Amino acid sequence: MKWDERRVEIVRELKEKGINPYPHKFTFTNTIQELRDIGKEKGNPSSHDPFLFNISTVGRIANIRRHGKAAFVDIFDEGERLQLYLRVNELGDRYEWFMKYIGRGDLIGVKGDLFYTMKGELSLMVKDFELLSKALIEPPDWTTLTPEFRYAHRYVDFLYNDKARSAMEIRFTMEKEIRQFLYSKGFIEVETPIVQPVYGGALAKPFKTHVNYLEEDWFLRIALELYLKRFIVGGFNKVFEIGKVFRNEDIDVTHNPEFSLLELYWAYADYNDIMNLTEELIREVFKKILSTNVIKYNGNEIKLDSPFKRISMNDSLSEALGKSVDSLSNDELKNLLKKNQLKPRGCHYIRGLMIEKLFDKLVSPNLIQPTFITDHPLETTPLCKPHREKPGLVERFELYIAGMEIANAYTELNDPILQDQLFKEEQEMFKRGDQEAHPYDKDFIRALSYGMPPTGGLGIGIDRLAMLATGNISIKEVIPFPMISSKLIQEDD
Repeated sequence: MKWDERRVEIVRELKEKGINPYPHKFTFTNTIQELRDIGKEKGNPSSHDPFLFNISTVGRIANIRRHGKAAFVDIFDEGERLQLYLRVNELGDRYEWFMKYIGRGDLIGVKGDLFYTMKGELSLMVKDFELLSKALIEPPDWTTLTPEFRYAHRYVDFLYNDKARSAMEIRFTMEKEIRQFLYSKGFIEVETPIVQPVYGGALAKPFKTHVNYLEEDWFLRIALELYLKRFIVGGFNKVFEIGKVFRNEDIDVTHNPEFSLLELYWAYADYNDIMNLTEELIREVFKKILSTNVIKYNGNEIKLDSPFKRISMNDSLSEALGKSVDSLSNDELKNLLKKNQLKPRGCHYIRGLMIEKLFDKLVSPNLIQPTFITDHPLETTPLCKPHREKPGLVERFELYIAGMEIANAYTELNDPILQDQLFKEEQEMFKRGDQEAHPYDKDFIRALSYGMPPTGGLGIGIDRLAMLATGNISIKEVIPFPMISSKLIQEDD
């Protein structure tokens, strides 16, 4: 590790003098935010006399501007800044001690009186101070940092990049508002296991681990679905979880192998109920966190206050092709795939999977305004109930905004015999090379066999929703610690 030699020397000197550069605690009266609020309420910028005495606060030093026997020092904490004013008159020999031993990036505690300077800036006349943590690395110019450095060392990004900090604050506020919305609808928040003997609930490659005590290979969950449905079987009629899931797949601007997912299940409801709930949730949450339902994203103005469009997958693809999908033979669909250099999931040229792949390529990137794509082909999922009126389709929808899939929902399959059959078909697809095929989950079939009520289920990608809320086009910007190569994390600056 490359430390700043002068800073290491300062630590050594201080310890030799009996001064701990890393004390255990500092008690202070106010945060910087509280002082700024007090300044607005009680202070008078045109008066330069102190108006609040013997207060204390903490912060990290951003810069030091020395003017002979006085200095202005900017400190910041939790995204707020405060100017300090240090003078020999108040500090005596401690003034030179400060200048010798304290520098940019150090954490300090200060005590003094609050006042406004001649330029009208809220400041603290420092009467005493204490070094709370000596930084051994010089703070960087964050404007010169590469995205790779920022992602590898997010703590630096959060400290010096206001945009990165703001994105996190919006994201976590959004999660809080989602919870509050669901609580208001009678849902309860539950927990499901992260390490599972059988992964399921999505079509994805898992991460594998080994349970030493059991001498068994288990998996990190790829979805929350199957255990949440066990809650439904167990008599919990409205449940949700916001949790991490893990899919051993690509990393790009909209995908990260570890991501956050909201899943909810509502007994005695169907996908139409879930569609209405989803639209209301997104509209209300965005209104709460952004005070508007019109957002700007990647050059587009997206209206969340208008009714979301609803169209079936076949109809949306027919519009893109300029002809009815139903009129096309399987061979014609296959030729369209070849023309667009596409292959269906697992290279299985099954009609439903071909339609799904063509939709992904030709339709989904153009769905800018909120759009529910409904009634998917039966072959696209083994966990959804067949459509009650349209043979060959399932009661499923996906919500697209800004060309991204934001949500996925079903009228859940609760027929254990049909579920058993579909799981077995997935296993045959796995044997033929589809590595994302759904595994057979014997215990889940057993759970369904005790009787699961008609149920509507929903999954929302929290990270992609945060991308919309913050205006970021890369998922890495809204994940606190995105997955990147360990070499980038361990290398020196």
